[in-house]
Amino acid sequence: MKQRKKNNTQRQAFYWKYMAIILICLAAMNITTFTVCAHSPSTLKVSYNLETQELRLTASHQVNDPTTHYISKVEIKKNGASYNTSLYTEQPDPNSFSYSYIINATVGDTIEVTASCNQGGSKTTQYTITQENTNNNNNDSSTPGFELLIFLSAVITILLLLRKK
Repeated sequence: MKQRKKNNTQRQAFYWKYMAIILICLAAMNITTFTVCAHSPSTLKVSYNLETQELRLTASHQVNDPTTHYISKVEIKKNGASYNTSLYTEQPDPNSFSYSYIINATVGDTIEVTASCNQGGSKTTQYTITQENTNNNNNDSSTPGFELLIFLSAVITILLLLRKK
């Protein structure tokens, strides 16, 4: 009788451990799928040409269909004040693309650019205009691999649960 009770307890522990693993995997897949569907641009790079007064925005926003999932709005602020808002109905390329804007700016001005996805998420970068280096790309604002962190956390949790077996 004691042996049967002990086996039953071991089976229950085994059952709950694997149920927990399955639930963690399902949760990780759900979170990863959600973040892949709607995401902000992964990078925004801004450069400015003082001679032509041209601001060039290069954005990376990888999508499957740039007509249904795209950067819908680009907001530009100069020295904290709203300067220009451009609305878009599609993305020129499914991976990376550039937009140009004429901005009347001088050395020392700060330009803030926010790009927003039509399905949610946005990214902002700031750029200060300097005389020496008006075409620098030091304002790269890359997004860390959040989905990768979730996946690795799930794998580590599963390994720890299996190891305790």
